[in-house]
Amino acid sequence: MQLQIDSFLLILRILFVVLLYLFLMQVVIAITRDLRKSAAANTDSGSRSPLVAGHLVVVDSGPSSITPGTRFDLEPQTYIGRSPTSTVQLPDSFISSEHTRMWFRNGVWYVQDAGSVNGTYVNNQPAREPIISRPGDIIRIGYIQFKLTP
Repeated sequence: MQLQIDSFLLILRILFVVLLYLFLMQVVIAITRDLRKSAAANTDSGSRSPLVAGHLVVVDSGPSSITPGTRFDLEPQTYIGRSPTSTVQLPDSFISSEHTRMWFRNGVWYVQDAGSVNGTYVNNQPAREPIISRPGDIIRIGYIQFKLTP
């Protein structure tokens, strides 16, 4: 009787180890599949140049190290901030990681603050709600002033 129990426990242990290895193999397969998909997406997005719908030109850089005259490309959906995921990255301590959102629809730019501490202004008007902006308008993000150009 003791021999049967020992044999049964041995078979259970072997079965447990096999199931554990199968589970780990499924995890590795899922991870490599996701990595391949993300690598393919990165190469696809890197090969296509983004559609440039306008520009922001620095008029007054305030206390930041950005040189006046610097030009930033705007995509139809643009996020401005310190975050590396922002479309326009501004290395300034007065800029929030997600500071401003701009989008281009029906030939018109819309500007809205994204809940930043130092605010976003269009022609000195706070942009807490979306504000229509046209070429030539001055957009202030933190202490940096930009001119919207086509």
